[in-house]
Amino acid sequence: MLTSHGEAPEETPARTGRLLFLDALRAVASTLIVWHHFALYPPLSLQAEPILGPLVHWFSEYARSTQVFFVISGYVMARTMARWRWDSKAVAAFIAQRYCRLGIPYLAAILVAILASAYGLGWLPEDVVGSAPTLAQFAAHVFFLQELLGYEHLSAGLWFVCINFQLGLIYAAMLWLRDSAAAVLKISSASPWIDVPIVAGWALAAVSLFHFNRQPGGDSWAPYFFPYFFMGVIVHRALTNRGSEPLFWLYLLTVIAAMGYDWRWRLASAIVVGSLLFGAEKSGLSTRWPRNRWIARMGQTSYSLFLLHFPILLVVAAAWARLGWTSAPAAVAGLLLAYAGSVAAAFAFHRFVEEPAATLSRRVCRNQTRTPR
Repeated sequence: MLTSHGEAPEETPARTGRLLFLDALRAVASTLIVWHHFALYPPLSLQAEPILGPLVHWFSEYARSTQVFFVISGYVMARTMARWRWDSKAVAAFIAQRYCRLGIPYLAAILVAILASAYGLGWLPEDVVGSAPTLAQFAAHVFFLQELLGYEHLSAGLWFVCINFQLGLIYAAMLWLRDSAAAVLKISSASPWIDVPIVAGWALAAVSLFHFNRQPGGDSWAPYFFPYFFMGVIVHRALTNRGSEPLFWLYLLTVIAAMGYDWRWRLASAIVVGSLLFGAEKSGLSTRWPRNRWIARMGQTSYSLFLLHFPILLVVAAAWARLGWTSAPAAVAGLLLAYAGSVAAAFAFHRFVEEPAATLSRRVCRNQTRTPR
Protein backbone atom coordinates (compact mmCIF):
# COMPACT_ATOMS: atom_id res chain seq x y z
CA MET A 1 0.00 0.00 0.00
CA LEU A 2 1.27 3.47 -0.83
CA THR A 3 1.99 5.58 2.20
CA SER A 4 1.55 9.30 2.54
CA HIS A 5 3.89 11.55 0.59
CA GLY A 6 5.66 8.85 -1.33
CA GLU A 7 7.53 7.25 1.52
CA ALA A 8 8.72 3.67 1.29
CA PRO A 9 5.99 1.10 1.94
CA GLU A 10 5.11 0.11 5.46
CA GLU A 11 3.51 -3.05 6.78
CA THR A 12 -0.25 -3.40 6.61
CA PRO A 13 -2.31 -3.81 9.79
CA ALA A 14 -3.43 -7.30 8.92
CA ARG A 15 0.10 -8.63 8.74
CA THR A 16 2.41 -6.83 11.16
CA GLY A 17 0.58 -3.93 12.73
CA ARG A 18 0.58 -0.65 10.85
CA LEU A 19 2.14 2.35 12.51
CA LEU A 20 -1.16 3.83 13.61
CA PHE A 21 0.40 6.78 15.40
CA LEU A 22 2.14 7.87 12.19
CA ASP A 23 -1.18 7.71 10.38
CA ALA A 24 -2.69 9.93 13.08
CA LEU A 25 0.14 12.45 12.71
CA ARG A 26 -0.38 12.49 8.95
CA ALA A 27 -4.13 12.93 9.34
CA VAL A 28 -3.75 15.91 11.68
CA ALA A 29 -0.97 17.54 9.66
CA SER A 30 -2.75 17.18 6.31
CA THR A 31 -5.95 18.65 7.76
CA LEU A 32 -4.03 21.63 9.10
CA ILE A 33 -2.36 22.19 5.72
CA VAL A 34 -5.73 22.09 3.94
CA TRP A 35 -7.24 24.69 6.23
CA HIS A 36 -4.07 26.78 6.07
CA HIS A 37 -4.49 27.07 2.31
CA PHE A 38 -8.24 27.58 2.61
CA ALA A 39 -7.55 30.52 4.94
CA LEU A 40 -4.69 31.87 2.84
CA TYR A 41 -6.35 32.06 -0.57
CA PRO A 42 -9.34 34.35 -1.26
CA PRO A 43 -12.16 34.96 -1.92
CA LEU A 44 -14.02 32.53 0.37
CA SER A 45 -11.71 33.13 3.33
CA LEU A 46 -12.15 36.91 3.09
CA GLN A 47 -15.91 36.62 2.71
CA ALA A 48 -16.11 34.30 5.73
CA GLU A 49 -14.16 36.62 8.05
CA PRO A 50 -17.24 38.21 9.69
CA ILE A 51 -18.03 34.76 11.08
CA LEU A 52 -14.67 32.95 11.13
CA GLY A 53 -12.27 35.87 11.49
CA PRO A 54 -10.12 34.53 14.39
CA LEU A 55 -10.05 31.02 12.91
CA VAL A 56 -9.09 32.31 9.46
CA HIS A 57 -6.25 34.31 11.01
CA TRP A 58 -5.02 31.35 13.10
CA PHE A 59 -5.05 28.92 10.20
CA SER A 60 -3.32 31.37 7.85
CA GLU A 61 -0.56 32.13 10.35
CA TYR A 62 0.01 28.98 12.38
CA ALA A 63 -1.35 25.92 10.55
CA ARG A 64 1.72 25.35 8.36
CA SER A 65 2.65 21.77 9.20
CA THR A 66 4.74 20.42 6.34
CA GLN A 67 7.63 19.91 8.77
CA VAL A 68 5.57 17.10 10.34
CA PHE A 69 5.73 15.18 7.07
CA PHE A 70 9.46 15.82 6.71
CA VAL A 71 10.10 14.31 10.15
CA ILE A 72 7.91 11.31 9.32
CA SER A 73 9.57 10.91 5.93
CA GLY A 74 13.04 10.84 7.51
CA TYR A 75 11.93 8.23 10.02
CA VAL A 76 10.20 5.98 7.48
CA MET A 77 13.08 6.19 4.98
CA ALA A 78 15.62 5.29 7.65
CA ARG A 79 13.37 2.47 8.84
CA THR A 80 12.99 0.93 5.40
CA MET A 81 16.29 1.81 3.68
CA ALA A 82 19.14 1.86 6.21
CA ARG A 83 19.37 -1.91 6.66
CA TRP A 84 20.15 -2.62 2.97
CA ARG A 85 23.37 -2.36 0.99
CA TRP A 86 23.34 0.36 -1.64
CA ASP A 87 25.19 0.37 -4.95
CA SER A 88 24.60 2.45 -8.08
CA LYS A 89 21.90 0.06 -9.36
CA ALA A 90 20.03 0.24 -6.08
CA VAL A 91 20.14 4.05 -6.17
CA ALA A 92 18.86 4.11 -9.76
CA ALA A 93 16.03 1.73 -8.83
CA PHE A 94 15.18 3.90 -5.83
CA ILE A 95 14.97 7.02 -8.01
CA ALA A 96 12.63 5.26 -10.42
CA GLN A 97 10.50 3.92 -7.58
CA ARG A 98 10.44 7.27 -5.84
CA TYR A 99 9.34 9.02 -9.02
CA CYS A 100 6.50 6.54 -9.50
CA ARG A 101 5.27 7.01 -5.96
CA LEU A 102 5.59 10.78 -5.83
CA GLY A 103 5.50 11.80 -9.47
CA ILE A 104 2.53 9.95 -10.95
CA PRO A 105 -0.03 11.23 -8.40
CA TYR A 106 1.64 14.66 -8.51
CA LEU A 107 1.32 14.92 -12.32
CA ALA A 108 -2.28 13.69 -12.23
CA ALA A 109 -3.10 16.33 -9.62
CA ILE A 110 -1.45 19.01 -11.77
CA LEU A 111 -3.80 18.16 -14.64
CA VAL A 112 -6.76 18.48 -12.25
CA ALA A 113 -5.39 21.84 -11.04
CA ILE A 114 -5.04 23.14 -14.61
CA LEU A 115 -8.69 22.29 -15.31
CA ALA A 116 -9.81 23.86 -12.03
CA SER A 117 -7.85 27.04 -12.78
CA ALA A 118 -9.42 27.24 -16.23
CA TYR A 119 -12.88 26.98 -14.63
CA GLY A 120 -12.05 29.79 -12.21
CA LEU A 121 -10.40 32.07 -14.78
CA GLY A 122 -12.15 35.45 -14.82
CA TRP A 123 -14.10 34.65 -11.66
CA LEU A 124 -11.30 34.38 -9.12
CA PRO A 125 -8.29 36.65 -8.43
CA GLU A 126 -5.45 36.16 -10.90
CA ASP A 127 -2.93 35.51 -8.13
CA VAL A 128 -5.11 32.56 -7.06
CA VAL A 129 -5.81 30.88 -10.41
CA GLY A 130 -2.45 31.89 -11.89
CA SER A 131 -1.66 32.57 -15.51
CA ALA A 132 -2.27 30.12 -18.36
CA PRO A 133 0.30 27.30 -18.14
CA THR A 134 2.98 26.95 -20.79
CA LEU A 135 4.63 23.81 -22.15
CA ALA A 136 7.98 24.83 -20.64
CA GLN A 137 6.32 25.39 -17.27
CA PHE A 138 4.70 21.96 -17.38
CA ALA A 139 8.00 20.34 -18.41
CA ALA A 140 9.70 21.97 -15.42
CA HIS A 141 7.03 20.46 -13.18
CA VAL A 142 7.62 17.00 -14.66
CA PHE A 143 11.22 17.12 -13.40
CA PHE A 144 10.41 18.92 -10.12
CA LEU A 145 12.39 21.94 -11.29
CA GLN A 146 9.77 24.69 -11.45
CA GLU A 147 10.96 26.47 -8.31
CA LEU A 148 14.61 26.34 -9.33
CA LEU A 149 13.87 27.54 -12.88
CA GLY A 150 11.66 30.39 -11.74
CA TYR A 151 8.26 29.08 -12.92
CA GLU A 152 5.19 29.59 -10.77
CA HIS A 153 3.63 26.46 -9.33
CA LEU A 154 0.53 25.13 -11.03
CA SER A 155 -1.12 24.38 -7.67
CA ALA A 156 -0.58 25.23 -4.03
CA GLY A 157 1.92 23.13 -2.10
CA LEU A 158 3.67 21.49 -5.05
CA TRP A 159 6.99 22.81 -3.73
CA PHE A 160 6.69 20.23 -0.96
CA VAL A 161 6.75 17.33 -3.41
CA CYS A 162 9.89 18.73 -5.05
CA ILE A 163 11.65 19.11 -1.70
CA ASN A 164 10.60 15.64 -0.55
CA PHE A 165 12.04 14.17 -3.74
CA GLN A 166 15.32 16.05 -3.17
CA LEU A 167 15.53 14.81 0.43
CA GLY A 168 15.07 11.23 -0.76
CA LEU A 169 17.94 11.65 -3.22
CA ILE A 170 20.19 13.10 -0.50
CA TYR A 171 19.50 10.19 1.84
CA ALA A 172 20.00 7.57 -0.87
CA ALA A 173 23.29 9.25 -1.82
CA MET A 174 24.43 9.08 1.80
CA LEU A 175 23.66 5.36 1.96
CA TRP A 176 25.52 4.81 -1.32
CA LEU A 177 28.56 6.70 0.02
CA ARG A 178 28.46 4.62 3.21
CA ASP A 179 28.52 1.31 1.36
CA SER A 180 30.97 2.48 -1.31
CA ALA A 181 33.42 3.56 1.39
CA ALA A 182 32.99 0.22 3.14
CA ALA A 183 33.76 -1.63 -0.09
CA VAL A 184 36.86 0.46 -0.81
CA LEU A 185 38.19 0.23 2.75
CA LYS A 186 37.12 -3.43 3.04
CA ILE A 187 35.41 -2.87 6.38
CA SER A 188 31.89 -3.43 7.61
CA SER A 189 29.33 -0.85 6.49
CA ALA A 190 28.13 -0.87 10.11
CA SER A 191 31.38 0.78 11.22
CA PRO A 192 30.68 4.14 12.91
CA TRP A 193 33.66 5.64 11.05
CA ILE A 194 31.82 5.51 7.73
CA ASP A 195 28.31 6.08 9.02
CA VAL A 196 27.65 8.75 6.40
CA PRO A 197 23.89 9.12 7.04
CA ILE A 198 24.67 10.11 10.63
CA VAL A 199 28.04 11.86 10.35
CA ALA A 200 27.33 13.81 7.16
CA GLY A 201 23.67 14.14 8.08
CA TRP A 202 24.56 15.71 11.40
CA ALA A 203 26.93 18.15 9.71
CA LEU A 204 24.36 19.17 7.08
CA ALA A 205 21.64 19.53 9.70
CA ALA A 206 23.86 21.75 11.88
CA VAL A 207 24.83 24.00 8.96
CA SER A 208 21.19 24.27 7.97
CA LEU A 209 19.99 25.04 11.49
CA PHE A 210 22.39 27.95 11.84
CA HIS A 211 22.56 29.09 8.21
CA PHE A 212 20.39 27.63 5.41
CA ASN A 213 17.21 27.45 7.48
CA ARG A 214 17.61 31.11 8.40
CA GLN A 215 17.75 32.30 4.79
CA PRO A 216 14.28 33.27 3.45
CA GLY A 217 15.36 32.59 -0.13
CA GLY A 218 16.77 29.15 0.67
CA ASP A 219 13.48 27.31 0.77
CA SER A 220 13.79 26.18 -2.86
CA TRP A 221 16.40 23.62 -1.84
CA ALA A 222 16.31 20.53 0.37
CA PRO A 223 19.12 21.70 2.74
CA TYR A 224 16.73 24.35 4.10
CA PHE A 225 14.40 21.57 5.31
CA PHE A 226 17.00 18.92 6.13
CA PRO A 227 16.89 19.46 9.94
CA TYR A 228 13.27 18.25 10.01
CA PHE A 229 14.07 15.21 7.88
CA PHE A 230 17.15 14.41 9.97
CA MET A 231 15.04 14.49 13.12
CA GLY A 232 13.26 11.40 11.79
CA VAL A 233 16.55 9.70 10.89
CA ILE A 234 17.90 10.34 14.39
CA VAL A 235 14.72 9.01 15.99
CA HIS A 236 15.09 5.78 14.02
CA ARG A 237 18.75 5.40 14.97
CA ALA A 238 17.99 5.99 18.66
CA LEU A 239 15.25 3.37 18.61
CA THR A 240 17.25 0.68 16.80
CA ASN A 241 20.56 1.17 18.62
CA ARG A 242 20.47 1.74 22.37
CA GLY A 243 23.95 3.18 22.30
CA SER A 244 22.71 5.88 19.94
CA GLU A 245 19.88 7.13 22.14
CA PRO A 246 22.01 10.00 23.51
CA LEU A 247 22.28 11.25 19.90
CA PHE A 248 18.56 11.90 19.92
CA TRP A 249 18.72 14.03 23.06
CA LEU A 250 21.83 15.80 21.79
CA TYR A 251 20.06 16.62 18.53
CA LEU A 252 17.07 17.99 20.44
CA LEU A 253 19.45 20.25 22.38
CA THR A 254 21.07 21.36 19.12
CA VAL A 255 17.70 22.31 17.65
CA ILE A 256 16.79 24.15 20.86
CA ALA A 257 20.09 26.03 20.65
CA ALA A 258 19.30 26.99 17.06
CA MET A 259 15.91 28.30 18.21
CA GLY A 260 17.63 30.36 20.87
CA TYR A 261 20.01 31.74 18.26
CA ASP A 262 17.17 32.64 15.87
CA TRP A 263 13.60 31.79 16.86
CA ARG A 264 11.68 29.70 14.32
CA TRP A 265 8.42 28.15 15.49
CA ARG A 266 8.67 25.37 12.89
CA LEU A 267 11.72 24.06 14.74
CA ALA A 268 9.62 23.92 17.90
CA SER A 269 6.96 21.88 16.13
CA ALA A 270 9.63 19.53 14.75
CA ILE A 271 10.88 18.98 18.31
CA VAL A 272 7.35 18.15 19.44
CA VAL A 273 6.74 15.75 16.54
CA GLY A 274 10.14 14.08 16.95
CA SER A 275 9.62 13.64 20.69
CA LEU A 276 6.11 12.24 20.24
CA LEU A 277 7.33 9.86 17.55
CA PHE A 278 10.24 8.70 19.71
CA GLY A 279 8.00 8.14 22.72
CA ALA A 280 5.28 6.35 20.76
CA GLU A 281 7.72 4.01 19.03
CA LYS A 282 9.80 3.33 22.15
CA SER A 283 6.72 2.45 24.20
CA GLY A 284 5.10 0.39 21.44
CA LEU A 285 2.13 2.75 21.39
CA SER A 286 2.63 3.47 17.70
CA THR A 287 1.13 0.15 16.59
CA ARG A 288 -1.71 0.22 19.15
CA TRP A 289 -3.12 3.76 19.14
CA PRO A 290 -5.29 5.30 17.92
CA ARG A 291 -7.42 2.40 16.68
CA ASN A 292 -9.82 4.46 14.65
CA ARG A 293 -10.63 3.49 11.10
CA TRP A 294 -11.46 7.06 10.04
CA ILE A 295 -8.18 8.49 11.37
CA ALA A 296 -6.21 5.66 9.77
CA ARG A 297 -7.93 6.26 6.44
CA MET A 298 -7.26 9.99 6.64
CA GLY A 299 -3.60 9.25 7.31
CA GLN A 300 -3.31 6.81 4.43
CA THR A 301 -4.91 9.24 1.98
CA SER A 302 -3.15 12.37 3.26
CA TYR A 303 -0.96 12.72 0.15
CA SER A 304 -4.03 12.67 -2.08
CA LEU A 305 -5.71 15.23 0.16
CA PHE A 306 -2.61 17.40 0.01
CA LEU A 307 -2.57 17.27 -3.79
CA LEU A 308 -6.28 17.79 -4.48
CA HIS A 309 -7.59 20.23 -1.89
CA PHE A 310 -6.51 23.38 -3.73
CA PRO A 311 -8.15 22.47 -7.07
CA ILE A 312 -11.33 21.56 -5.17
CA LEU A 313 -11.23 24.94 -3.41
CA LEU A 314 -10.88 26.68 -6.79
CA VAL A 315 -13.89 24.86 -8.22
CA VAL A 316 -16.12 25.63 -5.22
CA ALA A 317 -14.99 29.28 -5.03
CA ALA A 318 -15.53 29.77 -8.77
CA ALA A 319 -18.97 28.16 -8.60
CA TRP A 320 -19.92 30.45 -5.68
CA ALA A 321 -18.68 33.48 -7.64
CA ARG A 322 -20.68 32.48 -10.72
CA LEU A 323 -23.80 32.09 -8.57
CA GLY A 324 -23.21 35.39 -6.77
CA TRP A 325 -23.08 33.74 -3.35
CA THR A 326 -20.77 36.20 -1.60
CA SER A 327 -22.32 36.50 1.87
CA ALA A 328 -20.43 35.35 4.96
CA PRO A 329 -22.75 32.36 5.64
CA ALA A 330 -22.45 31.27 2.01
CA ALA A 331 -18.65 31.53 2.21
CA VAL A 332 -18.55 29.38 5.36
CA ALA A 333 -20.74 26.81 3.63
CA GLY A 334 -18.41 26.93 0.62
CA LEU A 335 -15.34 26.29 2.76
CA LEU A 336 -17.02 23.34 4.48
CA LEU A 337 -18.15 21.94 1.14
CA ALA A 338 -14.62 22.36 -0.26
CA TYR A 339 -13.20 20.40 2.67
CA ALA A 340 -15.76 17.61 2.41
CA GLY A 341 -15.23 17.47 -1.36
CA SER A 342 -11.46 17.37 -0.88
CA VAL A 343 -11.70 14.41 1.50
CA ALA A 344 -14.05 12.52 -0.83
CA ALA A 345 -11.84 13.27 -3.84
CA ALA A 346 -8.76 12.15 -1.88
CA PHE A 347 -10.32 8.78 -1.11
CA ALA A 348 -11.09 8.21 -4.80
CA PHE A 349 -7.71 9.54 -5.95
CA HIS A 350 -5.91 7.24 -3.54
CA ARG A 351 -7.83 4.24 -4.86
CA PHE A 352 -7.48 4.96 -8.57
CA VAL A 353 -4.18 6.86 -8.81
CA GLU A 354 -1.97 6.34 -5.73
CA GLU A 355 -2.48 2.60 -5.41
CA PRO A 356 -1.77 1.90 -9.11
CA ALA A 357 1.32 4.11 -8.80
CA ALA A 358 2.42 2.01 -5.83
CA THR A 359 1.92 -1.17 -7.84
CA LEU A 360 3.99 0.24 -10.68
CA SER A 361 6.77 1.28 -8.33
CA ARG A 362 6.94 -2.25 -6.92
CA ARG A 363 7.18 -3.66 -10.44
CA VAL A 364 10.00 -1.25 -11.26
CA CYS A 365 12.04 -2.59 -8.35
CA ARG A 366 10.90 -6.21 -8.50
CA ASN A 367 14.12 -7.39 -10.14
CA GLN A 368 16.35 -5.34 -7.86
CA THR A 369 18.02 -7.71 -5.42
CA ARG A 370 18.46 -6.31 -1.93
CA THR A 371 21.31 -7.47 0.24
CA PRO A 372 21.14 -6.95 4.00
CA ARG A 373 24.08 -5.14 5.58
